[in-house]
Amino acid sequence: MNDRKLDDRTPDERDELSESDPYKRRVAVVLAVLGLLGAWIGVLRVDSGNRESYYARETTRAAAESMSANISKGSLDGLETDLDAEADALEGDAGFDPVGLPSDVGEVDRDLASGDAAAGLDAGRRDELRRRLTLRAERDRLRRKALAETRVGYNNRTSQYETVLTTLGVALFLVGFTLVLNRRTRPPVLVPGLILAVYVAGWALWIHAKDIPSTPTAAIDAAAVGATHAAFGEHDKATAAFDRAIAADPDFVAAYNGRSVASFLITNPDFLETLAVIDANTPEADQAQADAETAVSLSNEQDFTSLFLSGLYRFYDDDFDWSARRMRQALEVNDRAPEAYLSLAAAELARGNTDEAVDQLAAGVKLLGPAEDSAEARQLAADLFTLLEQVDLAVPQHSDGTDEVRALLAAGEARLVFGDLAEPAPEGGSFTLESSNFDQDAPGQGAPDGNDRATLSIELGYAELPPDSAVSLYVFEQPAPGAAFVQRAELARFSTVGGSGTLSGSASLQPRCTPVAFRYDVYVNGAPVTSFDAPGGTATC
Repeated sequence: MNDRKLDDRTPDERDELSESDPYKRRVAVVLAVLGLLGAWIGVLRVDSGNRESYYARETTRAAAESMSANISKGSLDGLETDLDAEADALEGDAGFDPVGLPSDVGEVDRDLASGDAAAGLDAGRRDELRRRLTLRAERDRLRRKALAETRVGYNNRTSQYETVLTTLGVALFLVGFTLVLNRRTRPPVLVPGLILAVYVAGWALWIHAKDIPSTPTAAIDAAAVGATHAAFGEHDKATAAFDRAIAADPDFVAAYNGRSVASFLITNPDFLETLAVIDANTPEADQAQADAETAVSLSNEQDFTSLFLSGLYRFYDDDFDWSARRMRQALEVNDRAPEAYLSLAAAELARGNTDEAVDQLAAGVKLLGPAEDSAEARQLAADLFTLLEQVDLAVPQHSDGTDEVRALLAAGEARLVFGDLAEPAPEGGSFTLESSNFDQDAPGQGAPDGNDRATLSIELGYAELPPDSAVSLYVFEQPAPGAAFVQRAELARFSTVGGSGTLSGSASLQPRCTPVAFRYDVYVNGAPVTSFDAPGGTATC
């Protein structure tokens, strides 16, 4: 009845009543407050967006600097052989006269040129340069990753603010819409709008108070120092540096991963190069596994490196079920990592699941395709050969499955190298190991800078082979008595031969654990043919 009477009033009477309506004044105040709230959230959203843009630029800059450092380091490593040869050729010279300098160049400039050349020829100064480049590359890599995490944090915050603003718009509509409703329908619309507005305000405060992930510079610098020490075999110094990084930032996942690897390398110094495991039951190995599990927890099981390391350590601890589980988790994070598929294949093989192992091997090899990067393919194949040796040692009852996967791996790599193969096992032909000579230039463990070298020379005779036989020769080394053999990536030879002759070659090695024995496995057209054993050097691990 009152609503009908209101409709009978003149426009002037309705305006006068509207101006005196306390409800509308209260709604106007609420709308003004919500407008101010929206403006505040908008300012926060713009600030978050600006910070995201800043960290995106810094991430790009850090990535470029990291790439530059890696290119410089790679160039120096690539020139290693040439520089060593020049140093040997110039050994004993009284001085060095820069070639090609104009005759009017001053003595100071000539001295500087001589110093730069000497730095390239002097192994000690070259090692110092490599160390500086490694430190720079590691620092830039860690900084880039930290900046990327911070940028993602601000990106998420910006997206959340946009959602809050959208929700606030709904609240504003509900509150304002009550002005055109009659009094009976106002509360059912107004109350949800007010509740939504309060929820939006609390949501915005929670977003603003939530920490954005950031890594202190001190933690990044300490972790970079630790990674550099680890790269040069100084594992005790590396763990100490990672300790400082963790003290500076107890949630620094990369520091836990770094300390994990450095701790494991103390008793297994060739692990990074060949996956050689001397002893996985030491306090250092236990610390490595504990750090990997801490990193898994801190990253909410979303960090590939920590999951992969945890899976490897479980594998070496003969906990193959957990190893397979961790490898599957790692593949959920990054399903484009062939090393995880191959490691999972080894774990499944150790569990007795040969068919599953073959499937995982096929998935890993498929990612390599027609091996755009042959060096990566060779390294991954060598790592899987090593894992198969470790499976053989840990669970010899599964040797039949190991032999099957090993044969599939050799055949797969042969197809990558040679293309389509002829019949798997050609009739006729024989092989003999003519000589295997392991020359230790400097006995004992290799120096951290890698200057201590050893040379392995081999001669493999063959006779009466069919024409165009694809011969694959894999050299395995045993790093310590009782340890599993490992397959070093550079110790494999692929040749197409026929008739009778000799395959010979030599390789320069830098093992920190002197191999005590060698094994030569020969495959023809991807099929195993024969194997030879040969002695190594004196054990140092």
